[in-house]
Amino acid sequence: MALIHEGKVKRVLQDPNSSERVIIEFTDKVTAGDGEKKQEFTGKGAVACDMSHYLFGYLEGKGIDTHYVKKLTDNQLLCKKVTIYPIEVVCRNKAAGSFCRRYGTKKGIEFSEPLVEFFVKNDAYHDPLITAGAINRLGLVNRQDLEFLRSVALSVNYYLRELLQQRNLILVDFKLEFGRTEKGYIVIADEISPDTMRIWDSGASSMDKDVFREDKGDLIATYLKVFEEIKKAKPQDVEPRIERMQVTVEPKSGIKNPPGEVTKKALERLGFADVQEVRMGKIFTISLKRPITSEILNQLTIMNVKLLSNPISENHKVRIE
Repeated sequence: MALIHEGKVKRVLQDPNSSERVIIEFTDKVTAGDGEKKQEFTGKGAVACDMSHYLFGYLEGKGIDTHYVKKLTDNQLLCKKVTIYPIEVVCRNKAAGSFCRRYGTKKGIEFSEPLVEFFVKNDAYHDPLITAGAINRLGLVNRQDLEFLRSVALSVNYYLRELLQQRNLILVDFKLEFGRTEKGYIVIADEISPDTMRIWDSGASSMDKDVFREDKGDLIATYLKVFEEIKKAKPQDVEPRIERMQVTVEPKSGIKNPPGEVTKKALERLGFADVQEVRMGKIFTISLKRPITSEILNQLTIMNVKLLSNPISENHKVRIE
């Protein structure tokens, strides 16, 4: 099998049976601090592979698209081939790790709502934090795709957190990578394991790679313990998360807009003489009882053309809430 890419802890191999698939091979290596600290633990690749296999399957069952196809061996997953986005998406429920170092915040503070952050995938610059505006202007990810990545991260956060809570485990934060398939669908890629999540037990003891980062115990025993707990949870008991999209329909520039003109005249009579133009449109708020996917966004485009807007005289914009 041809080697496509070799990272710090995984290898990506070309699937000999399909040009549209790859084989992700998990190694026994563990790294921290941009690879400055590294070590091998026998069995680590197998447990990370097992957990990714289990959690990708769980998320797929909840309607979230991933690159996962099936498990091949103890440390190999068959996955869809994707073009990886050059950013990492981190979702945080509590202050920990680099967040505390960056802002001098006390570890363990719970946020009022989940926080999604973006980081550039660049080891030479230590994967720096980047704003959504900078991502757009640098052309790393367009605005609509970035909004979609944020929405998926929040969905993943909900479904993982609900599953872990059943076993009195706390999802502190996690990192996701995304890729675009050859058919144009955006999916979660890479892995989901204690290598990419920060999990605490009810006593705030680490059940993840922090055990290695901070030399706090037996890494493999910790990974196996948290995996056994996760497998005891009941995915069927996790209720669907309600997702919302907002579609704004506005008249195209140059198209007469009588309701807007009437409103402008009324504002002028009320003394708002500086109003130059008013153009009135429509807003549709659409609620879904399943995660938003690339396929749903494609269906929304068809909905806009067939029902929500008139493509001849109106423009539409979609915002994922």
